Amino acid sequence: MNLNDLPTSLLHEVLSFLPQQDRLNACLVSRKFNRIAIKLLYRRIYLNDSNVVKSDIMNLAINWTILYVPNRLPEQATRRLANRKLQSLIRTLKSNEAAVQAVEWVRINWDLDPQAQKLLLSVVCNESRSLRRLENVTDPNCNDIIARGLISSQKLTSFDMAPPNPDAGSEVDPSYIPNLKKYLQQRISSRITFMNLFIDPLLLFKYLYPLRDKLQVVDLKLHWRVEFYPAHHFQHEISRRPISVLSDVFDTRSLKVLTIVSWHECLLSSERKMLHQFQEFTNVEDLSLISIEQETSPLVGLFAKFKRLRRLKLDFIEQQSSQSTKAEIFLAILQCCRELEFLDLRFEGLDAPIVDVENGEFRLTQKCHCSNCMNVFDSILRQKLFLFPEDYILTDFRDILTKDIFRMIRFHCLLPYSKACDHYPSVRTCAMDMNKFVSLMNNDLRLYRASRCQLLRNPIGSQGGGEHQRDNLRRPASPTSPGELANSDDEGDFVELVLPHTLLTRQDIVDCYHALIHHHRRTYVALLTQFPKLQFLVLNDIATVVTNEMGERILQPVFYNERFISNLHGWTQKWNGRRRSKPFVEKGIQGDGIGIKTN
Repeated sequence: MNLNDLPTSLLHEVLSFLPQQDRLNACLVSRKFNRIAIKLLYRRIYLNDSNVVKSDIMNLAINWTILYVPNRLPEQATRRLANRKLQSLIRTLKSNEAAVQAVEWVRINWDLDPQAQKLLLSVVCNESRSLRRLENVTDPNCNDIIARGLISSQKLTSFDMAPPNPDAGSEVDPSYIPNLKKYLQQRISSRITFMNLFIDPLLLFKYLYPLRDKLQVVDLKLHWRVEFYPAHHFQHEISRRPISVLSDVFDTRSLKVLTIVSWHECLLSSERKMLHQFQEFTNVEDLSLISIEQETSPLVGLFAKFKRLRRLKLDFIEQQSSQSTKAEIFLAILQCCRELEFLDLRFEGLDAPIVDVENGEFRLTQKCHCSNCMNVFDSILRQKLFLFPEDYILTDFRDILTKDIFRMIRFHCLLPYSKACDHYPSVRTCAMDMNKFVSLMNNDLRLYRASRCQLLRNPIGSQGGGEHQRDNLRRPASPTSPGELANSDDEGDFVELVLPHTLLTRQDIVDCYHALIHHHRRTYVALLTQFPKLQFLVLNDIATVVTNEMGERILQPVFYNERFISNLHGWTQKWNGRRRSKPFVEKGIQGDGIGIKTN
């Protein structure tokens, strides 16, 4: 049978499983393939300004079409390339009728060229009859384009309130509030089911726009920011009915997806009240709390009410650094949110870090003793990072940057970030890939060894010297560099200063990454046990997917899998055996050695 003879619906289903490049190739097969592939390619457009990281074991967020940006360019070069890609996309949408008519959903990155963003919005808002959603529109100058677009003014189901400035706390232009009020009058309707706000909804609809009926919003995103608006705009209520709580604005039955993004470190009293008021919205299935302060009482109360929660993303912050989830909150999630299918959080309450500092000295903790983990501890940590007794002594913070390789994997954003790794593309938040990370760690390690006079002197051209000479860094000689390449010894011969061990390799980093996953086995077992429907787990920024291996649910890393071998095999039998003898106890989990104590 000829492929073109297959039903269109069947071909659409087949092509929907193909990655972006294969869909592009499918456009060249035939006219029929072209029509189907074009619709899939331009239906959802993700305008990224940095490299999108692909999984080596599965197709992630396959419904999005992205801008191709290489992963090894400097940040500014990456941004310029992304803007050129965006210009090419605009030209395609202007010249290809089938492409522009296919566009349903566009997600915009803040940092892309503002003029190009406006031009793209002008094209889709006026020409794409399929357009339903715009996401992350953050330029107030785009309001008129959206409100007056031939298509967007009639069919758009999303409302994005652009912030007055890119950064919170800046002076607000006097024209911002009047323009926002006009935009609200043009856009607010019963069609709006997706809403993104940068102001308290109670203030918005009490003072700036009078609501007639409650909004039937399905997906709500709130940004908690401190802005200094002119006070006179918020002195006289214009609401046609009382508005005192969030359920006066939003229908509690409709809301399914809630995202809250905090732009400051402390919860304000109004934000605590807001969290309490959201307890009325018991139909919420998807909750994301980003960069908020971790206060136990309001959060535990929220989880207790969200019995239907399917997806949860938590990113707590304190003093501008990410925080592990508190034990009380972790236990509340385990006890109340049993239907979770997606979970993204930081939690280190069950396992001490592999590399830690105690009383001014580094301490290594090994939980797994499989062959890979033994190699990591014996051949990498103890032979390269902690080779000498003095390497265990902490002298300043730079020692941590050099020797805590696990902390550095997260600090340098080696692991990609996504709003939700299964639904949205995962991007590098800085210009760092695996090879660059390896080079950076080796450079820091060499400078550390040089500062402690631990580099070895090896005559240039010598065939001796042992294993430490292989693959060492070679640098131009510099008399001011602590790790200078060549010196003259007392006899006038030139020598090379080399590391007393081999360099870290890409495989070393991957092995350490896999060992880190093995190290958190107890936490993984606790989560797999409590959430029988779990499909994706992002623990401490490490994205994993639940697979079924020989009838047992096992977690596999989504990125840098590279022949990963899990140490979870057999956990089900061990758990079931211990559960019969050690049942759950109040405020704790017993079984497989797991236990959490709370005050």
